[in-house]
Amino acid sequence: MNKNELGLLDIILVIAKRKTLVISICLLVAIGAIIYSLVVPQYWESKATLMPIAESGSLGSLGGGFMDLLGSGLLQTDKYDMAVDFIYIMQSRKFQEEVIRKFNLIPYYKINEPDTLKAMELAVKKLSESTMQIFYDQKTYLVNIIAETKNKELSRQIVQYHLDSLNKYILHSKMSKGRQKREFLEKQVDSHLQAVYSLSEQIRDFQKKNRSIDITQQTEAQLELYSDIVAEYMQTEIEHSLALSQYSADSPVVINLAEKLQLLKKKIKSLEKSGSDLVPEYIVQIDKIPDLAMQYAQMMLNLEIEKKIIEYLYPQFELAKLEEVKDLPTFEVYDAPQLAGIRSKPKRALTVVISTVAAFILSCLLALIIESLQGENKEKTQAIKAALFGRKKAS
Repeated sequence: MNKNELGLLDIILVIAKRKTLVISICLLVAIGAIIYSLVVPQYWESKATLMPIAESGSLGSLGGGFMDLLGSGLLQTDKYDMAVDFIYIMQSRKFQEEVIRKFNLIPYYKINEPDTLKAMELAVKKLSESTMQIFYDQKTYLVNIIAETKNKELSRQIVQYHLDSLNKYILHSKMSKGRQKREFLEKQVDSHLQAVYSLSEQIRDFQKKNRSIDITQQTEAQLELYSDIVAEYMQTEIEHSLALSQYSADSPVVINLAEKLQLLKKKIKSLEKSGSDLVPEYIVQIDKIPDLAMQYAQMMLNLEIEKKIIEYLYPQFELAKLEEVKDLPTFEVYDAPQLAGIRSKPKRALTVVISTVAAFILSCLLALIIESLQGENKEKTQAIKAALFGRKKAS
């Protein structure tokens, strides 16, 4: 064998010469891998998948221009954003601590820490790192929840608890956008209904006291124009308040509504100025109305504005009550957690195969090293043997 070159046949020859060494190492490692895979605890997985249900914005009649800005609906939620919210909830510290307490996982993790706070900290770390896997698949739009423990029933129960607790959290928390919207609109409707009742009583008392006062058709038309703009301003103001409750102040929706409010405010001020380009004679004509007629016109104007707002709000309030119920199921469970039929680890066959292959490679390298040392240092090796066993050269 050339000591500077080692061909394939040379390698095969060395392995053949050292076959006992190679086979012995491979057998020992394979037996060790088998024993290890039999002794090590078995782990079982249980898995559930759920699909976020994004609302299509059926409360979309809050004004055509407003809905154009929002796309498919004021409170429509993207599936990805919902999935991120779900994962955040299930990976939150409070949620994880509830899981640990529910299934008494501190003894399961063999944590013998007397400090309860430290024990909980260690358990939370083990739960997130070794027991639970929660992730979102952007291709299938599914949230995957996987639990892996030494007990197949425990794995299934933990996953089921995640589903039940997530659903409970959604139903009883502020994630229900429908409930927020319904409460907001309910307050607005009640407020404006009270205003209508109050104005109606004022007009009735005014008419009784001062007799019936009629307003000319021209004045009514001008008041209607003014009330339409003021009503639109108040509607936009409500939309702006509602948008602020759902979006940040720098959101394009909030900014566009703020700009719309400014434009409407300018129109109203322009109408209220004498010599306005919109209605030049408006204030002059109003100023000429007798005091009683002016008071009556003002009350009728306020009443008309309130009625228009209620006409706008009440249908949305009724829809919001339906939407609140419709909004509750925010996810659909595609795969419910089941008892595992096959353990997730250890994978015995794979463990034995990988260990045996690794042992074969290492034993072959060891055989080559031994052969190289014996070939290059044969004389030194013989001298070492002679020294060790007391053989001396003849003098």
